[in-house]
Amino acid sequence: MKKTLIKVLAVTVIAILSCGGQLQAQNLLKGLKDAAQKAVGGTTSGQSSTGNTNAPANRAPAAKGKTYYVSVTTGSARADGLSPTTPMKDLQKAIDAAEENDEIRVAEGNYLGNLDRGYIEIGRFGNSSQESDRGKFISIYGGYSTDFSERDVIKHITKIQPTDQKFIAPLFNWNARRPYGYNGPVGTVVIDGFVFDLGENNRYCVANVDLEITGTPNTGVLTGRFVEPDASPNCPIVGTSSGDEYALHMDVEGNVRISNCIFVNCRDYGIQALMGKGHMEICNNIFIACRYAACQVKGNVKDADIPEVSLDFHHNTVLFTWTRTKAFEDMGQGFRFMNGIRTIDVHNNIFGCNSNCAVERVFYESNKAMEAAKISNLYDNYFFANKRDLELASSGAATISVPASRIDEAEQIGPKYEGNVEMPENEAFINAIDKPYLEGFMSLSMIQSQSYNPNSAANQVNRIFGLNQQGTEIVRPSMYCNKYPWEKAKDLFGKVANYGAQMPK
Repeated sequence: MKKTLIKVLAVTVIAILSCGGQLQAQNLLKGLKDAAQKAVGGTTSGQSSTGNTNAPANRAPAAKGKTYYVSVTTGSARADGLSPTTPMKDLQKAIDAAEENDEIRVAEGNYLGNLDRGYIEIGRFGNSSQESDRGKFISIYGGYSTDFSERDVIKHITKIQPTDQKFIAPLFNWNARRPYGYNGPVGTVVIDGFVFDLGENNRYCVANVDLEITGTPNTGVLTGRFVEPDASPNCPIVGTSSGDEYALHMDVEGNVRISNCIFVNCRDYGIQALMGKGHMEICNNIFIACRYAACQVKGNVKDADIPEVSLDFHHNTVLFTWTRTKAFEDMGQGFRFMNGIRTIDVHNNIFGCNSNCAVERVFYESNKAMEAAKISNLYDNYFFANKRDLELASSGAATISVPASRIDEAEQIGPKYEGNVEMPENEAFINAIDKPYLEGFMSLSMIQSQSYNPNSAANQVNRIFGLNQQGTEIVRPSMYCNKYPWEKAKDLFGKVANYGAQMPK
């Protein structure tokens, strides 16, 4: 009985605290986990919160390095950042100064890169042969008070929220790869306690419930619809950019964790990542009003190394993921099972109001043997008001839509598939969602019309040259990727016990 109790306590603490990001929580977790394993004669080496052991074999974790402190309000441009009393002002400068295995602690405030250019980077985005573009293995924790005496990611908001900056880059790009053939210590990558918000930078129609073209569903929603790249609707527009820039983009390997973050109003993915050999854990985050997909992680290794890549997506809240265009043609997934990863665990999440599907499993590995070895676990998740709960590939033209109650019938999912259900009624959770936004989504409608004018100048010229006649198609959704109030996103932490994002520790 004592051994069983210790094991239960260990699993509970791991599920809640493994995403906390604080050293105290990590030490408590390790101590309890070690005690539990010792009681049953086991080991804890290399295990994540779900027991995966997919870190590269025979490679010890790297030693801890220095700690840097950053505060945009109390820091100095010329400080060394090596103590709470001498913080740097610029997060990018701290990243550039940090070496492998260092830790950066970031106080509340808005961080926009060098001279407020609007984005932050560790290594360069895209392919490069430069050694410096490989990035580095460091850990970054937001949510500190300005004197660093307290860490509370909800109270001390640390954000990356550009306004009128124009940039063509991910909001935060992070590379962390070793040279090919490297067999040294495993690298660690952590980003914990940040708000990624593009809502002040995106282009939207100005809210106007009386003008249908603006896509304003009610007076409570902050803006009209999102304006896609190169679109020029005949209505006033607010904001700067609509280009396809990722929020958090990563090309990483080793031990990776993304936790206690908020991804809101992201115009091109919340997380878009490439994963090398190692294990990635994405936990205790809130994704809300993201476009394309909330989370997409692909394996980025040779076929022979796919067994050494794993992903755990758990205790996240994923709401209002929007399609690529206002015509709702494609994309709009909460989570996507992608190729190149041997084991993917998706569990204890809340998926709601996703405009295409909550979870997508449509990609297949390059050969049947690799596909047969693939583990796509989807279990113990809550679903509500998604267009589809699970979308599967089909041998025909259309995909297959699977409701939560029938996920156990999907052969592409497993071996774990139990516990996926429609979310039970939960007033606290529903009340935490911005009411006008939710009401707008639940009443979403689409107007489509076509017109053809044979006497238009274009059609007269086309007839002369024997070209096709042209018509006009109008697509007007009552709502499309409108701005969500980022301050309210944090209200969704901890509303449903053991499902979705819990209160950060």
